[in-house]
Amino acid sequence: MTDIRSAEDPARWTADEIGGKQGLLRTLSAEELAAIDRFLAARANVIPEDITRDSIDEPLIVKLGEEVNAAITTGRGATILSGFDIAKHGLDGFKRIYWAIGTFLGQGVEQSYRRDKIGYVQKEKDNPTGRGYLMDVELRPHTDFHEILSLASVSNADEGGISGVVSSLAIHDIILAERPDLLPALYEGFFHESGGGKISDAKVPVFGRVDGKVSCYYHLPFVHRAAKQMGVEVPADLTEATAFMSEVSRRPGVIARFMLEPGEMLFWHNFLALHSRDSFTDTPEHTRLLLRLWINARDSRPMPEVFHRRAREMDAMHAAGEAAIDYAANKAA
Repeated sequence: MTDIRSAEDPARWTADEIGGKQGLLRTLSAEELAAIDRFLAARANVIPEDITRDSIDEPLIVKLGEEVNAAITTGRGATILSGFDIAKHGLDGFKRIYWAIGTFLGQGVEQSYRRDKIGYVQKEKDNPTGRGYLMDVELRPHTDFHEILSLASVSNADEGGISGVVSSLAIHDIILAERPDLLPALYEGFFHESGGGKISDAKVPVFGRVDGKVSCYYHLPFVHRAAKQMGVEVPADLTEATAFMSEVSRRPGVIARFMLEPGEMLFWHNFLALHSRDSFTDTPEHTRLLLRLWINARDSRPMPEVFHRRAREMDAMHAAGEAAIDYAANKAA
């Protein structure tokens, strides 16, 4: 019998409870910024991805990295670092300190067939696999694939591009309070289309509880792709449940919506928080660019094993220079 009860956890919060963005914000101190200055000055010619955790010898940066890791793994599951001056250190400096902080969370991995470990989130005409992060469209609350995710803002669009973060555990408990009849279907889940067009061996739950901890995997396109390949319909109870979950995830006061400003870094646990983005409009003077990390966590949360399996499959395909996600091919078919 499925163990369905409240998801009590520090990562269960609503925007109203924490004060929106302010509740996630961590402003860098003058001393920390000075330590970052020294760190970057000593590594002016180092490729960001060559920086390792063991090579970071500034005590304040070490303390900051461990604080971010704790916030992600045992705290609210999300945090925003604010105060870095991109104009002072340039994009290369921003990438170096961004990657350096990421090393305290785990191992950064390749994010596409391009084998990019620091991804560029921006509108691109050259987007043969139809990836959403290379478009200017709205992306509704969802999870991605690796345990820890991050975005760092370089520049904002002329209009739009508001980010959203919502606790999936808060969503779970709102459903428990308002429509508990929907939770069994979310705990059962459905098959996913996996890397290379394969169907998962087992159903992937939307919510799963391991060692008393609830986690969430919410990426509906792969559910619909699996159903299409199997020649079946997505179960009606799951369709109803995910429709209600989608509505809850976008409620004002539940989701924290904010502009990630240039120089700010957002880190979050992918299976504790859904993320979203409004559509945006670029101009030649104002073009949206964010950096992105996908990280296999150092301190992994107890979760259904299938949550990890998808990420490992993607890692293997990207390491081979293959596209593990190809929305365009599926749409064409």
